[in-house]
Amino acid sequence: MKPQPLNLKELNELILKMPFNHHLGFRVTRVYKDGLTLECEARPELANLLGTLHGGVTATLIDAAVGIAVFGARGGAPATTVEMKVNYLRPAKFGKVRARARLLKVGRTLAVGSVDVHDSHGHAIATALVTYMLL
Repeated sequence: MKPQPLNLKELNELILKMPFNHHLGFRVTRVYKDGLTLECEARPELANLLGTLHGGVTATLIDAAVGIAVFGARGGAPATTVEMKVNYLRPAKFGKVRARARLLKVGRTLAVGSVDVHDSHGHAIATALVTYMLL
């Protein structure tokens, strides 16, 4: 029997149980058949020395977007990151940052997702490919 996917409310409740992601202010804003959109507010305390969004926050947003999408698609079954490749395209200033995760393949042992990250002006700031091990 195929697991029942988690809905928007359930996914946002899940983030509350992840202290680091909750601290960064992540929230799921939309759920699709193939993934979801995760967003956060790029704010001064998340900046690097240049005054733009720290790359580690962007990487965490990407990782969380695929992880939460995998978790949600599998009805809450656990998974963990095994590989992530990020290309940073431009710095992000302050404002909303959105990560659109698309699950490309969810198999028996691995799931692969792609993520496109945009700033509040719609500019592409990063793109990534993420692999998760299904536990």
